[in-house]
Amino acid sequence: MEIAAAQAELETISRAYGRLFDVDRTDDWLVLKLNEEVGELTQAFLTRSGRSRDRGRTAQENNDAVRDELADVLAHVLLLAERFGVDLEAALEGKWFRYRNLVTDADRA
Repeated sequence: MEIAAAQAELETISRAYGRLFDVDRTDDWLVLKLNEEVGELTQAFLTRSGRSRDRGRTAQENNDAVRDELADVLAHVLLLAERFGVDLEAALEGKWFRYRNLVTDADRA
């Protein structure tokens, strides 16, 4: 799925979420929700890496929690990009991919 298409689909899903749970999806809410999700990712990471209590979860459940929280963080980044009209593909090209020429074979290993 392309980034722009994912942004648009997530916006539709998020609108439905807001309607179902009576959430006013303001700019502030989107930024604060992203922060919440980053906190949940941090907690999942700490649990997975053995630096927090495991809450009785298996290693697989801890891995799944990290995966799920990464998805939540990415979704909220995409929702913010959609809200503010950011072309993330162009932004990545300008901010990160311009350094492609610095990559060596050792970096690929």
